[in-house]
Amino acid sequence: MLPYILYLDTAFFLLINDNFHFSLLNDNMRAVTYLGNGWVAYWLVLVYVYFYNRLKFKESFLLLFLTQIVPGIFDIIIKRAVNRPRPAVALHNLIKTGAVHINLLGRHLTERSFPSGHSVTAFSLAVALSYIFPKHKKLFYILALTVAFSRVYDGEHYPLDVIAGGILGYLFAKITLIVYKKMRGFGDFNFEKI
Repeated sequence: MLPYILYLDTAFFLLINDNFHFSLLNDNMRAVTYLGNGWVAYWLVLVYVYFYNRLKFKESFLLLFLTQIVPGIFDIIIKRAVNRPRPAVALHNLIKTGAVHINLLGRHLTERSFPSGHSVTAFSLAVALSYIFPKHKKLFYILALTVAFSRVYDGEHYPLDVIAGGILGYLFAKITLIVYKKMRGFGDFNFEKI
């Protein structure tokens, strides 16, 4: 069963990566993919939160940190345990013979494809930002989906990588958010003193 699932995953990867490329999208998808890079996205979000939610900046900072660090730790653990090679590495022999073509945009990563860290970051940020700015919830999830799609479009991940990354980021950020909200309700524990 697993070989068939991986076969379908590869087929969908090639369908998306090889058939949906347009020069207009290429640069935009590279820019979108950076929204899933924790080092880029986290600081952009903090600046946004500072200007649009300054009164609750400390609490927002802590919430954003927790909803990034917890899913991020699980992402690293799963990546090391699974150790799935990136599409360009796994399909190297087929690429060499010309049997398949991959459009690689940006830097060429070689290892630990599953799950997609960018998707983990994008969806965990979407959870946190939806809590902080509930009126813009749809926008945050649309951006997260676009980041996930960009990882397949850019040739860095299989569709299952980004689906797993999205689920992982969403679930662990939600769990972190639930624990965070429960902790806020405990007696004299004051987040403003942190």
